[in-house]
Amino acid sequence: MKKILLPVLMLFSAGVGFSQQYKIDWGEEIKLKKGTADLDIIMADKTGLFFTEERRNSTMFTIMGSFSHKLYKFDKNYGEIFDKDYKKELKGLEFQSFQTIGNDIYLFATDYFRREKAYKVYGARVDKSNGDLAGDFTELGSYELESKKDDYEMKVSPVHNGSEFLMVSNISAKDRVSIVVAVLDKSLKRKVSTVINLSFEPNLYQLEDVQITKNNRIVLLGREYEETQIGKKKRKRLVFKQYSMGVYNADGKKINDVKVDAEDRYIISGKLIEQPDGQLMLAGFYCNNAKKVDINGFYLNKVNPEDGTLLLSSFREINSGMLGQSYEDAGDEDDEIKDSRKQAKKAKDDDDADEFPNSFVIKSVDINPADNSVIITSEVSRYTHYTYTTQQYNSSTRSWTYTTYHVHRFDNKDILIINADKDGNIKWLNALPKSQTEEIRSSTTGSFWGSYDRMSYFATRGGMPYYSSYKSLIKGDNLILILNDHNSNNVNAAYGDKVKSVYNFRKRSSAYGISIDLATGKMTRKTITSNNEETILMPRHAFVTDNELYVPSWRMHLLAKTDLKIAKITIK
Repeated sequence: MKKILLPVLMLFSAGVGFSQQYKIDWGEEIKLKKGTADLDIIMADKTGLFFTEERRNSTMFTIMGSFSHKLYKFDKNYGEIFDKDYKKELKGLEFQSFQTIGNDIYLFATDYFRREKAYKVYGARVDKSNGDLAGDFTELGSYELESKKDDYEMKVSPVHNGSEFLMVSNISAKDRVSIVVAVLDKSLKRKVSTVINLSFEPNLYQLEDVQITKNNRIVLLGREYEETQIGKKKRKRLVFKQYSMGVYNADGKKINDVKVDAEDRYIISGKLIEQPDGQLMLAGFYCNNAKKVDINGFYLNKVNPEDGTLLLSSFREINSGMLGQSYEDAGDEDDEIKDSRKQAKKAKDDDDADEFPNSFVIKSVDINPADNSVIITSEVSRYTHYTYTTQQYNSSTRSWTYTTYHVHRFDNKDILIINADKDGNIKWLNALPKSQTEEIRSSTTGSFWGSYDRMSYFATRGGMPYYSSYKSLIKGDNLILILNDHNSNNVNAAYGDKVKSVYNFRKRSSAYGISIDLATGKMTRKTITSNNEETILMPRHAFVTDNELYVPSWRMHLLAKTDLKIAKITIK
């Protein structure tokens, strides 16, 4: 087997002893009502395990339906302690998210008051003993918004080492881009709250990331686009132009515009990283060409805490032409998958596919407690949605019957691992080749062309991909990745080796633990368990605590209840 060497990627096959051992314990099967779209484990403590569920209450055959959000708690033996539905508490409100800081769980919601033209945000702490709200909702902010049809979204995430919440709301309208940034303490009191108005056209700007420094400097990172015509049908589409980064004070006043491109390196992706000491880093990928077509390397910059300017720390070149080229079809997929792949190619050739470009997305940032070094993992992730229609003529009725198919496809491929010291100097960069594909589809047959996509709700609510991607954690001197892969990929491939693409997770996949030595980047792999018709691990949805992972395994049925089991993986 021919092997291609790439000096900047320190790639190693499994040739050394495997120090990690994996023990897996399964809980009893849990039956959830049908319609489950997303499920996340959000906390594990001495009292039990907490996970959330989002479900559409109507059947899959109706266009409209109500949605419910539940919080479950199980004891250490996976016996149910409570099953809390927040239908009453959320009446008239729009659910946003469950969030945790420290040992507390919070519920966030929003509402729009048409008469006042006001967008309001609410939050409440959850009583972990029974799931009830520990008091009434607290109003966290009220902001002018001309119409609910304008941009109306928010995100809450822990900052400052998990001691506070950063709440970011998009209240943009047709003629403006407006971002609300607030910092909340554990009592949900606002320590910082400001509205930042940006001078971009709303349809040509996308907010990418927001962070706040320890001295309350707000850093906004966004993507600017331009409109162009592409494809055989000359459709108009937004094409990435450049990154924009600005720094603001706690009152929303701009301090500085930050130039992110440096010399012949053009930034094509970016993520702000908060370090344990409150300092910020900007990490991502760059291209050497102004057209920004290929990935040529990875960069890591320190951010000046006062004015937000970038202090270039280090970068590492990557030969992107050699990445993502070593896949081969396993040849064991079923007829449905073969047909879907064939139709996907046809839809792309016909320019009917709604496709987001292949790109590396930073999925995890782990801080090594031993020396505060930063380990970043990034994955090639692509989502494609396409439709196609077949027709059949009935000579008896002299009429045509049309069947329209809707297919949502998720591709998760190579992983890059970057290890840098606390000052941002990249020590090594490694690559893990893999190829995972999942699809969810629906079809409608009738006398007319076109149909309603019944599966779009499940494809877009955040649960998918169910079995692809991975979870990371640090154990001792190693970074551990937990993922599903084809049974044939039972050893780590050397660079240039072919790897099998996995489509059929039920019959042809296993869950693997991959240990990466933090000093050298060397990788070793071990099988944790084989997936089957009844249980397929969902590593992307796992919750990490110390050396344990709680990993769900659920199977959604079209007309029956969702089957759920939870596995605990202990790493020794």
